[in-house]
Amino acid sequence: MRARCACLADVPGIYALIAHYAAEGVLLARSEENVREHLAQFLVIEQKRRLAGCVALENYGSSLAEIRSLAVSPEMRGRGMGGRLVEFALGEARVRSIARVFAVTHAPEFFIRYGFAASDRRALPEKIERDCRTCPKARRCRLTAVIATVMPQRAALSVLDEIASASPA
Repeated sequence: MRARCACLADVPGIYALIAHYAAEGVLLARSEENVREHLAQFLVIEQKRRLAGCVALENYGSSLAEIRSLAVSPEMRGRGMGGRLVEFALGEARVRSIARVFAVTHAPEFFIRYGFAASDRRALPEKIERDCRTCPKARRCRLTAVIATVMPQRAALSVLDEIASASPA
């Protein structure tokens, strides 16, 4: 098993994984063009040189990122690959000095095992503005937000920066 950053040759496989779970209603659909455009956000895991899973780490500024499009090949499920992808994404967030990482999910208990805490989606106005506001499933959405602080010192600085920018000079 090997986790790595995605490359152009991974686009069809990433697209196929996401399309599989989007058809089941578990993930939001992404076009192959969208995957290609956002390839730098994707991390993948290989098993015997075959793409076995993917995850995107999408930035929302310097202190917040989202884990999205987490998918493991159906025949590889139950082997810890989803967890490895989440751990890899959290490690990438630390390398990029991102303070907090969130996900919006049907399976909050999965993320809680990796240090996330359940939250209200309203605590993520960036997500609501970017995706939820225009989502056709918004009114009947049953997804739960989960948030992990991966760099506590950066998270504290982000709060102080927000307070300072809101204060009159």
